[in-house]
Amino acid sequence: MTREPQDRAELVGALLAAEFADAGIDVEAMRRVYTGAHEEWLSALESTGLFGVQALAEIATHWTADPRLLRDALLAEADEFTRRRCSAAWASFEAAPVAAAGG
Repeated sequence: MTREPQDRAELVGALLAAEFADAGIDVEAMRRVYTGAHEEWLSALESTGLFGVQALAEIATHWTADPRLLRDALLAEADEFTRRRCSAAWASFEAAPVAAAGG
């Protein structure tokens, strides 16, 4: 499993939590994370201007290799109910990965 540098991972988590706190994280968002549809979160990071092209490419590579990194970043500031709901959804995706991927 690849890992992001700790400082960058914390910054990504804080930025994503702030960006998506109002919209909330739901089961469909978790499905997109699980299946590798990470564009909206990469775009959100890009729009901050804090990450260069290389850093964004590295983040995308880490998320592709281990989507749990993005999941955990999105849920870092979530309330307990949201974390549990999203964890249950994630477990269902892992139990039936073909169905979760739409095939």
